[in-house]
Amino acid sequence: MLHDKLLQDPAHLQELMHLLTQSITADVQGKSDEAMASLELAIKLDPGFVPALMRRADLLLSQERYDEAIAAYDDCLRRFPTLLEARQSRQRALFLALEQSTMALEEYPQDADQWCRQAALQTHLERFDEALSSLDRVLAFAPSHQQALNQRGNVLLHLNRHEEAVLCYDRILAHSAANAAAIFNRGNVLQKMNCLNQALWCYEQALTLQPNFPEAEMAQSHCLLQQGDFAGGWQRHEARWRTPQLQGQEMFPDIPAWLGEPSLEGRSILLWAEQGLGDTIQFARYIPLIAESAAKVTVCVPEALYRLLSSFEALPNVAIVVNDLALAPHDFHCPLMSLPLALSWKLATIPASAPYLRAERESLQRWAAILGEGQRPHSARFKVGMAWAGRQVGALNHTRDIPLRYLRPLADIPVDLISLQRDVPEGDMAELDSWQRMRRFEAAMSDMAETAALISHLDLVISADTAVIHLAGALGKPAWLLLRYESEWRWGWQTGNSRWYPTVKVFRQKIRGDWSGVAEEVAECLRLAAGG
Repeated sequence: MLHDKLLQDPAHLQELMHLLTQSITADVQGKSDEAMASLELAIKLDPGFVPALMRRADLLLSQERYDEAIAAYDDCLRRFPTLLEARQSRQRALFLALEQSTMALEEYPQDADQWCRQAALQTHLERFDEALSSLDRVLAFAPSHQQALNQRGNVLLHLNRHEEAVLCYDRILAHSAANAAAIFNRGNVLQKMNCLNQALWCYEQALTLQPNFPEAEMAQSHCLLQQGDFAGGWQRHEARWRTPQLQGQEMFPDIPAWLGEPSLEGRSILLWAEQGLGDTIQFARYIPLIAESAAKVTVCVPEALYRLLSSFEALPNVAIVVNDLALAPHDFHCPLMSLPLALSWKLATIPASAPYLRAERESLQRWAAILGEGQRPHSARFKVGMAWAGRQVGALNHTRDIPLRYLRPLADIPVDLISLQRDVPEGDMAELDSWQRMRRFEAAMSDMAETAALISHLDLVISADTAVIHLAGALGKPAWLLLRYESEWRWGWQTGNSRWYPTVKVFRQKIRGDWSGVAEEVAECLRLAAGG
């Protein structure tokens, strides 16, 4: 797996391969330090060189430096979430590290730090009840152990036991009132409980104690945006580039950044997708506004969105390119999610007109044939597309995704059900087999342009908080969003219409973790929409 820029520079590739070969030779000769040094040099020259990233992780694993190996595989997966080899090796490293930790605890059962490490490994493996048990072992002989209390709060959050999580952070603060991290974590739980003003107070206190705390600024921005305070929210949202997750990840660090000034008249600008597919679709609405003032606009997007967003090339000064292509110099750059701040001088509200994306004519015709419109006996029936989970690579979002079994009340309503899941969660395979009337097209939805064409033939989309709901909203398609209790900032905090997409209606959990209630409400509305 080599990115396009590397393939266009054979000399650079040759240098990287030489370092990789040096590392392998040194490793065979038992010179592990030299082997690692060659890999580190290769990664410094090109942080996205997958063979060196994987080789470094594998070398750490072979040296039984399991925690470092896990972090190295995480680095691979941050850059390449679909890299199956990295996922499998990471899982093996976790199991080996857990075995190592268990053996250490047999010899030193009162080692609090080792128990905390064990709990962290169990959490990575999503064994949350076991992690909780490990942390409780620590707290039995060290009741005020701050790391154990902090981890316990995080595990309880995974288990949807928010009130108990708050108590963990309160116990830390009872012994150390100036613990900025504990105050921040307490705020995160309160935000998930929709206690936004209390959460904001926590973040303010954390920043008072630790002014250089970009994660707290980011959390502040999410609360403010959720409340509709865009002036304060977008400004604080820029702190994301100082967080460990995104620091150093800007695509064009050598090009001047643009946040509204100076004027773009007669100048060129690079806009680029910084995070997920849904984020890119949501903020693509701002591209025409930039095109109104700039002489040239180039938009860098993931390959999965290239064809979909190519519709913006109808604007005479806009070009859409895949992220890894070599680009001519531009006057400025701006990530898509910074555009609301950059345009705040001319926008009082969110530009929410839809559709602002459209499916390709050829794809529309192809999907009409696939669906058999006008040919099948039930082709005139109400057509409903369903997506219940996000991507199934990298970190999974269990509170956002909906186990398909909870949506069973929709299965028997007399409508044409069509799956919009490109990646079906492993745990839903057996359940999906029982939805015999659900039509499936995983292989045919090769990119978001194909998914857009399929959605364009539907009457309604029902989806969890995934890229599909953004796509439906951008296409102006009626859509129902099934949302967890602890909303993400973009959806506000109430049930009802979305301020981002006029055709999207929000169905929110009334009780944390309760998808059954949401499913029953949606089923009743679907019966009415389908005429019975």
